[in-house]
Amino acid sequence: MDREGHCQIPRDQNCAGAGSKRECCVPFWFSTATNCQEGFMLDLVSLTGDFIQNEFQKFNRDNSQDEATLRAVGTANMERADREQQVRKWLNGMRVIRFFPSETDGKIVRQILKYANGPPPSGPLRSKAAIVSEYERLKQRIQAIVGHSQKSGKPRDVTSVTSKALWCCYPDDVPIFDADAHGALRVIARLCQIVLEPNLSPYGLFVDVWLQLYEKVKPVIDQADLKGYPYKIRVLDKLLWHLRSPGFEKSGVDVPQSRPTRKVPD
Repeated sequence: MDREGHCQIPRDQNCAGAGSKRECCVPFWFSTATNCQEGFMLDLVSLTGDFIQNEFQKFNRDNSQDEATLRAVGTANMERADREQQVRKWLNGMRVIRFFPSETDGKIVRQILKYANGPPPSGPLRSKAAIVSEYERLKQRIQAIVGHSQKSGKPRDVTSVTSKALWCCYPDDVPIFDADAHGALRVIARLCQIVLEPNLSPYGLFVDVWLQLYEKVKPVIDQADLKGYPYKIRVLDKLLWHLRSPGFEKSGVDVPQSRPTRKVPD
């Protein structure tokens, strides 16, 4: 579909909306290899560029809190109370510890700082395996604090808080997991027909897809003016969150609304 809403797929390629403004199965930010049945390729580069130009500045307040939290996590000689207060504030803003009792969230914050003060891994977390390995190490610490759900008896889900805490320790390497990013990533992975490595944990699958997509958009992020914000991987984090946010349809990102008429295969 072009920016005026006309489907750009030739009529002989079986698109229900070919040549019309109705029921096109592909918005303009998709391209197709041969036909509708073979799936879509999302123009992530274009979408990322639009997001940086029109929306990224709206995260300036969040970006300043990122900086303050990274200083707190990375400064071992800062007053303990000040470090804990800033990390707790950031995690509350991320909506990952607000439902825990204050005693529990305090223990989580202290465990995160203890992990941050400990010996680092042998090298940067530039690979999927390295990221997942450190995630599992930190997850075990947090899981031991929060325990099991009284209702279900199952271990409480600490995926989101663990990934956010890990990013605070490795802000140039680790993607942030949350429900919005995960939801957007699942849709994009299906549309792009991304091949996943088998036998990965849920977080491992998230990292696998995230890293593949980041490689596609990294050139446009590297060249963009982020107004001094240094943590480039957060651009994709914030884009994924934005795509799932309730106000996305009112944003400045130039993505026309269209309703698919074909189900994307799982």
